[in-house]
Amino acid sequence: MSISTSRPDNKFEYVPVVMGDTSTTQARAYAGDPSQPLIMIWPGWGMGARYYRPLAEHLSAAGFPTAIGELRGQGESSARPSRSETWGYHDMVSEDYPRTVRGVKARLGLEPDHPTVLLCHSMGGQIGTLFLTRPECHELNVIGMIGVGAGTPYFKGFEGKNRWRLAIGAPLMRLTSTFIGYQPEGILDLAGYGMQARRHVIEWSHLALANNFNKVHTTDVPYPERLKEITPQVLLLRFAGDEDCPRASMDNLAAQIPRAHVQLEELPEELGHNRWARNPEAIVRRVQQWISAQSAGQDPNPHSAFRGS
Repeated sequence: MSISTSRPDNKFEYVPVVMGDTSTTQARAYAGDPSQPLIMIWPGWGMGARYYRPLAEHLSAAGFPTAIGELRGQGESSARPSRSETWGYHDMVSEDYPRTVRGVKARLGLEPDHPTVLLCHSMGGQIGTLFLTRPECHELNVIGMIGVGAGTPYFKGFEGKNRWRLAIGAPLMRLTSTFIGYQPEGILDLAGYGMQARRHVIEWSHLALANNFNKVHTTDVPYPERLKEITPQVLLLRFAGDEDCPRASMDNLAAQIPRAHVQLEELPEELGHNRWARNPEAIVRRVQQWISAQSAGQDPNPHSAFRGS
């Protein structure tokens, strides 16, 4: 696949999606070449879909059908956490991701099993990793995941003040959300992610302290066990200057899927944790290369750092 130099088209369609708790959200779908995989973009914590619009426009201009989802309670999602309304990783993994992908494919005229690549930022990559364990992932023909700035918040994967912020801040956030019923905005928002659901904060806090998903509330798939069994293609990327996702943080996410074909790569552009989505040329090139290798029947991760036997 050649690198496109087309001017991005900013036209998109809203795709309404209803979740199991009756909350609604609106994905943004961009047309592309139907012979190419769907690129499904998932935001990081505290970020709405609109931030990723330049990325989606460039991917669509490069020929990929593309869409941007929302994490529950963020962006244009109608869900709002409270003492009586909460959700966690499982709710987004089992409902939000598959319902959004199905809705987007229907709107773009793609078959339910059209090949799909998850392009996940930060928290979106933690949720995406769990999604790789689910039957819906196979039904929707997810052929791999690319994470950007996606790792775990395990405090030992960080250094200096960030290590202590996580070691102390994660249990404080858990206590706050347990006492109040949710993570509030304002002075008590220690992480700066805005209002968040109690269950999600508690599960994230455990990940920050123990580096495992053992506390994820689930009603079907035993995530810790399934993570050890799956063998997907995964590319984890970080840009220079990303203090919110050091190399060790990516290592710790890769360690959750020890049999997967995982490649970890550091890109030289000084785009930090977020700015790459607004200046997406480097990511679009890397996505094209990775998908082109898959299309050619090659291993897109030939130098896998975490590959099981």
